[in-house]
Amino acid sequence: MNINNHLRLFLILFGATYSCIVNSYTSDKEGGILDYSCQLLTEKQLNAVSSSQIHFRQLENGLKVYILENHQLPIFTLRLVFNVGAGDEQPGEGGYAHLFEHMMFKGSKNVPDGGHFEAIRAIGGQLNASTDYDKTDYWTEAASIFLDRVLWLEAERLQSLMINETNLENQRQAVLEEKLLRIDNVPYFKTASEFMVSAWQGTDYDHLIIGTEKELNKATVQRVQNFFDRYYQPDNAVLVLVGDVDVESSINKIQSYFNFSNNSMKSIINVNSTGRAVHIPEHETKTSSSSLSGKSESHFDPLAPFPLYALGWHTPGKHNSDYFAVELLADILLNHDASRIKRQLKEEQELVFETIGFPLTFEQAGITAMGMVPHSYANFSQIQAVVKNEIEQIHRKGVSQEELCSAKKHRQLIILQKMSNNREMTQLIGDGVLFFNNPMQMIADLRAYQDVDNSKIQQVARQYFTDDWLALEIVPGPGMRFVKWLMEILPQSVSKRIELQYF
Repeated sequence: MNINNHLRLFLILFGATYSCIVNSYTSDKEGGILDYSCQLLTEKQLNAVSSSQIHFRQLENGLKVYILENHQLPIFTLRLVFNVGAGDEQPGEGGYAHLFEHMMFKGSKNVPDGGHFEAIRAIGGQLNASTDYDKTDYWTEAASIFLDRVLWLEAERLQSLMINETNLENQRQAVLEEKLLRIDNVPYFKTASEFMVSAWQGTDYDHLIIGTEKELNKATVQRVQNFFDRYYQPDNAVLVLVGDVDVESSINKIQSYFNFSNNSMKSIINVNSTGRAVHIPEHETKTSSSSLSGKSESHFDPLAPFPLYALGWHTPGKHNSDYFAVELLADILLNHDASRIKRQLKEEQELVFETIGFPLTFEQAGITAMGMVPHSYANFSQIQAVVKNEIEQIHRKGVSQEELCSAKKHRQLIILQKMSNNREMTQLIGDGVLFFNNPMQMIADLRAYQDVDNSKIQQVARQYFTDDWLALEIVPGPGMRFVKWLMEILPQSVSKRIELQYF
């Protein structure tokens, strides 16, 4: 595996790469630029999209249901989103949210172990699940004629999931094996993951989503059952259905299949002025990252074939009004091939082989970071000086209108692309409801990106992108350290030729 493949693997596992931003502009007959169009939709188009009919019903047991018809193809996506993630875990419950992502496929009263997968694959459907710090969700995509089957399967496991010693032990071992394969034995990833969660100490994000071996081994059937009863209840979930379905018929089916009461969970349902229900969980609101500070560490990774440097900043979560400006600034600085820091480090000063930005943004906290594989003759302090200089320029001057418009179009295009896909649309609606009580939050996001100006970019740059950063140096094994030392004492032109030939 060459150097770029190692970096790519590390960044893919962290989640989060973004496509290249392409500038567009309007030219006059002489070829000069008249102005930049920062908005991909006209106001008329935006209003038309905003008027999309997303139908809402709330069942007597508190389940919130959102349905959007799309009859272009005879398929649908159903997503069930639970308001629980790793950030909701109590002391001693590390990894429980992710454990249930596995447990939910272990069978129920009328479905055998693995039967959920088999039933969906038998109809040619697709399904998957995911867990992060703020939510756990499950989606299924199938032909429209199989809506009843999918609804029954989802209701069945929510009502009568089989939680017993055999299933718990089976999935405990599956999670521990996943941790071993995807974290502990992956170059860079274990070291970087532990550094990131240590940077969140004092918040609800200060532990790995997958949990620790110690906590998972202490999980008992009773504790796991209590977790399920606390969070896997209809009034703690959002059901989103998008595709070739009929609203009234689907509502009747959902009411029929999900017509069961909550268990012992004591929850509060609050209805806002729009009539939409907001679930208020009993656990405390997640702690924001406003008081967190930077840190600098160097760690030896025996699995790492090459050095890796990472720089990051504590940035706000999705509820913060600065979130949209931070996302745009991250694009301008880090997240694509034309970004300022990548261009400086890779092309102009030739200090790194590659650099890719990756955001880790959740409901109440975030980290905006970048990973870099340096050339043998480059050291971390040189790279940090380049980054610091580039950010200080934005502190003083802001960014150009061209850069800002390009970043806005990039962010808007990401949202519009998701809106064109049933599966992605269920996620947009579910997240909008769960975090903002607004199924059309994506329209508010489009407007919010458009409203960011240069002064706002400067403000968030000065507030968040400072030299009080998170700096991580991952040192490779002894063999590669010797090679790096040898390359450093060679003339730079010779080192570059050797690197290009072998790396």
